[in-house]
Amino acid sequence: MKKIIIPILFVIALAATSCEKRLDIPQKGVISYSNFFKSDADAQAARTNMYASFCDNVASCSGGWIYVPELMILNYSADDVLAAGGDAEDHGGFRVFCEFRYSERDGAIKTLYNHYANVIYACNFIISNFSNENRNGVEPQFSSAFTKQCVEEARVMRAYCHMMMALTWNRPNIVDRILEGDELPTQAESQDQVLKWVIAECEKAISSGSLVERSSTSDKDATAIMTKGFAQFVAGKAAMFDNDPTTARKYLGDLINSGKYALVKSEDYWTNFHIDGDGNSEKIFEPNYIADPAYTSTARGRWMTADVLCWRTDALASTPTVCADLPGVGGGWNGGAIQEDFAKKFLEHDGNSPRRRATFLTADEFLYEMDWTGSKVNDGTLDQKKADDARGIRSAKGVYSHGPYFEWKMMVYHNPPKILTGGKEGYHADNVPASGANSNQKNYAVARYAEALLLYAEACIGADEANGLKALNEVQRRSGSGKISSKLTFQDVMDEKQYELWFENCRFHDLVRWAAQGKVDLNEVFNTRYGGIHEKIPTVYDEFFTKDAPEHKLYTTYSVAHYNKFTVGKNEYLPFPYDVKNGNPNLQDVLGWAYLNKPAAE
Repeated sequence: MKKIIIPILFVIALAATSCEKRLDIPQKGVISYSNFFKSDADAQAARTNMYASFCDNVASCSGGWIYVPELMILNYSADDVLAAGGDAEDHGGFRVFCEFRYSERDGAIKTLYNHYANVIYACNFIISNFSNENRNGVEPQFSSAFTKQCVEEARVMRAYCHMMMALTWNRPNIVDRILEGDELPTQAESQDQVLKWVIAECEKAISSGSLVERSSTSDKDATAIMTKGFAQFVAGKAAMFDNDPTTARKYLGDLINSGKYALVKSEDYWTNFHIDGDGNSEKIFEPNYIADPAYTSTARGRWMTADVLCWRTDALASTPTVCADLPGVGGGWNGGAIQEDFAKKFLEHDGNSPRRRATFLTADEFLYEMDWTGSKVNDGTLDQKKADDARGIRSAKGVYSHGPYFEWKMMVYHNPPKILTGGKEGYHADNVPASGANSNQKNYAVARYAEALLLYAEACIGADEANGLKALNEVQRRSGSGKISSKLTFQDVMDEKQYELWFENCRFHDLVRWAAQGKVDLNEVFNTRYGGIHEKIPTVYDEFFTKDAPEHKLYTTYSVAHYNKFTVGKNEYLPFPYDVKNGNPNLQDVLGWAYLNKPAAE
């Protein structure tokens, strides 16, 4: 895939005209605000900045956090992920989302909110200066086909960020232009208002004719920018969350019927989450990891997220070859464990499907179907491996939050494993050691075709059963599970989406949406299902080491997490960050967080 190189060190400083009058000495290397926005080159620079902002703020851990806030908050809040770590106190900054112990003062909430706001500003920087969508409706100094394309790309990216903020905070601000110094953002009146605005913005971009359209399923470059297909995806998803399946069918149906996207083969499913799948046929949007030699920070490569989402390697007898090059104390930090009861359900449904094996391993697969760096019997017999002291869980503390299932869907593969590659050559590591072995240079997947198909299938229930079932069956066939629905039901769509999109930022938002529609009970999901997901936290051990058994055998014990019960009417959304509210009195918490609002001034 051709990488789009963004020269990060080429920074254009812009000074407002009102400020220029106050300068006693002319500043060198600063481009006057009034002299910018007059060429395609200026538009290209602003567009580059916009995509760089998305890479830095949403798709990476730049800005003070070593983990990606969106990735960790949204997935840790789901019912099928446990925070794991070394013990019940580890990974506290994100564990609070798994256990619903967060507050308005949590740094991760502030970072996530501000990161979306930063991207929205970068989008508005283009829109307000290359169109008349500004405070006074001033026409742009320069306009061309390319500047119009830049404006519409910014419109779609801005719409996406607003949608994500609405799904996460319910009623964020709608910021549709660059604000002047005497203005503050105004909070939306409802989530419905935000989502309808998102849909309208996407429609405006689509109907403009200025967006690039993916040329074919092999067009890799179009997966890294805002395209017509991504605008259709955002509009369709926003419509589903606005309980408007008719509009969702329109946009998602157009996306599907374009023929520009397709699921990869079943045996290649695993590559969706690793560098060899970058820009493949089912990617709708994933910003490029930037391979700019002048950009030396590992943060954009999701620095340390690689450690968090790797097994607790210091607890193992030796290191599995798949993650053998991960540096640092302990190597992997054991975050994001797959919830044990869900893993059992997944295994029962999918069996040994390529999808299931790409998501997590069973105990036997973990122990015997992988190579281990310290082992001398990687090519030996099963009996030799059963007695091998260089594999398995050596630590007497066990591995916290794990049953006998080992997720690796989002793990950095330093050496793509034979269990998934089938022994084929030519696959690549997810990292470039020179840029930091504990970073992940795989593109950050924002939207892929499987999600579009499942959203469309759901939108078709009770309206277009035949086409909805076709979309559902397409995902089911590719999974390799052998389970193909004969009719379209919400239960099958919901289950399939959980299997297909585990740890892909979808589950928590979907549960909230389905609860609002009366389809699921969040109290049951989070507080009572499986006996309460936080009442039965597993720790997995290996009898070979803890009981001097003649062969490896994993077993679990259980403990209770330090958690708050999920509160219906409150924990569906996050509180607004304290510092952000402090700077903008227009912004008020809603629903169960409203008690945090300051009393109105008398």
